[in-house]
Amino acid sequence: MKTRTVHLSLSCLLALTVAGPLLAAPAAAPAAEKTPAALASGKEVVLTQYLIPEKPTLFLFLKGSSTMERSFADTLRKEIGPRAGIQLIPLKTGEEPVAKQYEVKETPTAVIYDRRGRVVARTSDAEEIRTAVRKAAGVPRIDWAADDDPRMDQVEKALGKRPAGGIMRTMSLQPDWLVAINGVARKAHFADGALTRRQHELIASYVSALNKCKF
Repeated sequence: MKTRTVHLSLSCLLALTVAGPLLAAPAAAPAAEKTPAALASGKEVVLTQYLIPEKPTLFLFLKGSSTMERSFADTLRKEIGPRAGIQLIPLKTGEEPVAKQYEVKETPTAVIYDRRGRVVARTSDAEEIRTAVRKAAGVPRIDWAADDDPRMDQVEKALGKRPAGGIMRTMSLQPDWLVAINGVARKAHFADGALTRRQHELIASYVSALNKCKF
């Protein structure tokens, strides 16, 4: 039985080891989520207990008897597709405890959470809802330090810049690891030795292409 050997460039290996799988949206739109009974009860509820796993969640407060508002919800679901999940919270009078709990003054009102359970926006404006969903959908599966996190100063010092995203940014929560791995990469991949840096780059590009790795 023959064994097929696959060679990985250092950058691909770092991508597989550190970055992990990236967000991949399925081709087909998901079926409409069934509203949990707790959300439809009108009682106070903790919304973060009903987040859709691994994607942003849009909680839409709407008048349950309004055909226009339900049509709006259906349109949103089609436009958003697989990027986010929608949880409907139907109201009868707008005086329900859950409406007061989240200070809902009009319907429809949306509260959008990103995949980490952080509120991105609350709004009744359709275009603002769409913009917030796009923003929430851009939050990566792998967490990293925010721009105002003090650890980003260490990252900038190590790299000479603040990475906007990518493999290096995923290591920003552990600046010491980033410095160590970056040092190994520079010695193994970018320093002249038996092979020149240009030869390293050519080999790495060829191997990455064979393995269909964009890095």
